[in-house]
Amino acid sequence: MNADANNRRDMSLRARLSLPERAAPPWSLLSAALSAAVLFICLIVAGPALASLLLGSQEITARLLMLSWALGMGLSIVFTLVNRRSSPESWAAMRLEAGHLPRPLVLLLGVAVALAIDLVVNLGGGRFLPVPEIYGFQSQGGAGLVLAALLLVLLQPLAESLVFQAILLPSLRWRLGAWPGVIAASALFVALHLLVFWSAYAAAFDLFWHGLVYPWLIGLAFSLLRVYTGSSSAVIIARMGAGLMFFLTALAIFGA
Repeated sequence: MNADANNRRDMSLRARLSLPERAAPPWSLLSAALSAAVLFICLIVAGPALASLLLGSQEITARLLMLSWALGMGLSIVFTLVNRRSSPESWAAMRLEAGHLPRPLVLLLGVAVALAIDLVVNLGGGRFLPVPEIYGFQSQGGAGLVLAALLLVLLQPLAESLVFQAILLPSLRWRLGAWPGVIAASALFVALHLLVFWSAYAAAFDLFWHGLVYPWLIGLAFSLLRVYTGSSSAVIIARMGAGLMFFLTALAIFGA
């Protein structure tokens, strides 16, 4: 096992990304798809219901949407961790241990990825906007700032990385092959973002650049990082760095 891990670390980037999964994950593809479905339902049903109760209003505002998504992601995190924690094999297969790259380097890598994606998407779209998840946060005062930071830096990295990179990606790569699995996982990531975040502000964001390119680049970059490092915790840390960069960029755009 150690020799195999060392051999993988010594391979070139391209060779490592082309390797198939070492073994089938201890969950079925249906079970992995269920985790993604739970995240989707939490974001569009459970989260909004709880947010409406907490705010005492069903009026669609940036605060309501951000709170809905924050609560939905929190519920998804709890479901995923409790569900996988019940089986030692499943917990180990999620690969939540640290990877071979130092954590500060992984964090900085996430920041760099976010900065590059922000430049590509906003220059391509013709104007600089915050990511759809926190659109309108600047009009919600201190509560909007807190919700935006919590959503981008903590809850979204945990919820999406656990579902897409820790659970769904290994299943798809095992069933479909190394690269087709990465592409399929990234496409499902795009579908979630398109149906949940972009659709909430469809009039404000370009469909191609913000609805398709932005989530595709995020999903692809961090799926490749999961394959390269073999660590889901590395993806979570990198996503936190990316979320911080997206948040700081949004502050810069509005001069907050």
